[in-house]
Amino acid sequence: MTTDSYVTSKQITTRLKRSAGQLDGVLRMMAEDRPCEDVLVQLAAVKSSVDKAMKLVIARNITNCVDEQANVDAEKLTHSLDLLLKTK
Repeated sequence: MTTDSYVTSKQITTRLKRSAGQLDGVLRMMAEDRPCEDVLVQLAAVKSSVDKAMKLVIARNITNCVDEQANVDAEKLTHSLDLLLKTK
């Protein structure tokens, strides 16, 4: 594993931990019977955070595909781009 892969993994892990913390906050808000609007704002933040984590995973995958081969395998790159589009 290269240093770049480690940094990317660390970024993904950090993002997912942040998402988990936000989701825990939503659960606390539910237990406290907080207003619907407040809960929805926090759920939107969780969703955005998870979306960012997904994009980091895809970026890592694309980077690995490009780094592993001098000639980029068009099929693997297309698959990675398809994954990116599915996250929308």
